[in-house]
Amino acid sequence: MKIPRAEQETIVIYDVEVGKWHIDTTYPPHIRKYTAAMGEIEEKTQDRLAGLISDEYSGSFMTRKRKILTDEQRQQVREQLRKGQEQ
Repeated sequence: MKIPRAEQETIVIYDVEVGKWHIDTTYPPHIRKYTAAMGEIEEKTQDRLAGLISDEYSGSFMTRKRKILTDEQRQQVREQLRKGQEQ
């Protein structure tokens, strides 16, 4: 069963008692990314991955707010990229 895009999510929680990160995701790119990093897998299907991250995982979990550019800012970025390609 394919999960609608509006309902796909990734939840990352640090479990203090175990001392590890727990991940539960239904977002396909994160399922592919974290499958190799999983230590103890609670559930793994085509649409969901849940379990504890392995101690060997050396990545980090980052969130950032998407930056919304004005039309003027977009034009400045285009010009900067064009100048960089010309050099």
